[in-house]
Amino acid sequence: MSAFRVFLSLTIFSITSICFAQESRINPVSLLTTTRVLSSDAFEGRKTDTKGGRMARDFIVEKFKEIGLKPLDSSYVQTFQFYYRLYNVKPTGHNIIGYLEGTEIKDPHQGCIVVGAHYDHLGVYAGDIYNGADDNASGVAALLEIAIELKLNPASLPIVFISFDAEEMRCAGSNYFVNSDLLPKESIHLFINMDMISKSDEEKLFVTGTNFYPEYKKYINATLEYCDLSIKYGHDRKKDDGLNNWVFLSDHGEFHKKGIPFIYFGVEEHEHYHRPTDTFDNINIGFFVEASNVVLSFVQNVANKKSLLKESRKLKLKL
Repeated sequence: MSAFRVFLSLTIFSITSICFAQESRINPVSLLTTTRVLSSDAFEGRKTDTKGGRMARDFIVEKFKEIGLKPLDSSYVQTFQFYYRLYNVKPTGHNIIGYLEGTEIKDPHQGCIVVGAHYDHLGVYAGDIYNGADDNASGVAALLEIAIELKLNPASLPIVFISFDAEEMRCAGSNYFVNSDLLPKESIHLFINMDMISKSDEEKLFVTGTNFYPEYKKYINATLEYCDLSIKYGHDRKKDDGLNNWVFLSDHGEFHKKGIPFIYFGVEEHEHYHRPTDTFDNINIGFFVEASNVVLSFVQNVANKKSLLKESRKLKLKL
């Protein structure tokens, strides 16, 4: 057994002692291995339209195939070009999109939940690799594990999984998606975004969006029955100024602009944010596994929500 596997086994034992009453649903070894791979030097920081970014794209596409997700279009990849004013360049980006049918509603166009996590990061600068373990290899790894679980235990509603490119370039990938006709906005009941969910020394997972959509608070609180992880709501009120307001600071902001409900899971900025030190070695493993299970439970609860199923049936009659 490799040293890494031994390390994971010991860590998972310690996690189990914290959440002993909760049946583990996300596979911790798989979650951590994916995070470690995506944030390795081989991916060169996953910057949009670079070798490392394209490697990350291909890695995630293969994972979607292995899980058994269906492409929304003829391919899992939604290719787009955009103008990035900061560097006066026109990069090519690639969103990766797949879905699972629901047990009651099959077609996402008739109503669905969208789960997202961007895969790009900052690349290489001045000889340093910005690996982006927390930002956002963590979110992508959780997205993949959530998809695996929901493939085994389908929800009532279809769930669309999107790993966005170019979030670090003013959310160009999510902007392109919401302005495309690939999935009409009226069919998206809720967008759930994960961006940085693996680093919190205080064991605090922040949730943004309930100020606009308070009905989802009870579903989030219900996920905490067995774990010590602390949920903090906020960063979405009028009094939250500048960078303290997270409503438009990640991909969920593009959905919000279109009037699509959103819930965002993330952590506050830490000493490794947008630094070369955002590596796998610096994430909080126990917190990360718990946070991922919280999001999984929330997705399951919402995707089986009777009121949303009712909305989907109404939408189905209109199509």
